[in-house]
Amino acid sequence: MHNSYDSIAGEWHAYERQFGAKKYVDSLLGRLMPGVKILDLGCGTGQPVAQYLVRNNFRVVGVDQSANMLGIARRIVPEAELIHADMCEMNLTDEFAAAICWDSIFHVERTQHQGIFRKLSNLLEPGGWLLLSAGATGHEGFTSEMFGHEFFYSGYELEETLRLLRSVEFEIELCEEDDPSSLGHVAIIARKSA
Repeated sequence: MHNSYDSIAGEWHAYERQFGAKKYVDSLLGRLMPGVKILDLGCGTGQPVAQYLVRNNFRVVGVDQSANMLGIARRIVPEAELIHADMCEMNLTDEFAAAICWDSIFHVERTQHQGIFRKLSNLLEPGGWLLLSAGATGHEGFTSEMFGHEFFYSGYELEETLRLLRSVEFEIELCEEDDPSSLGHVAIIARKSA
């Protein structure tokens, strides 16, 4: 299935960007045993998150809906297991110590978010960790343009996102606005109940 990220994969990958999630990824990794398996949901081209995880000797499974982004990821992080799938429909059998879902879930209709959170909870081992970014402005859906292509965004108010996470056995450990310029972009670290 073709999506907008397929159309911009090369441009997106070549664009110079900050590793905005780094302090949160570092915080997550500090809670984990060395070498455990981490799910990178919406891994894109594998840069910077999956690449950083691999360089820090973690095992990585990356999932993305864009075949072209994954084509680049296979070159960037050949050590990772990469899966072409829609996060709403993925069927993984692995168990993970942690999952990272950075700048990806808000591209999905918000009515699907609880189902994705439930999948993540089911994939994590008891006491496993989730790092998530979310938009906290309660937009049912809007589009914006990137490299000449339209992208869809959808999200709940922050309190509703936190409620949905708690409803599928997550305890919120950290929640803060990390990029005020980006429509209330929020970083969340949550732990699955042990």
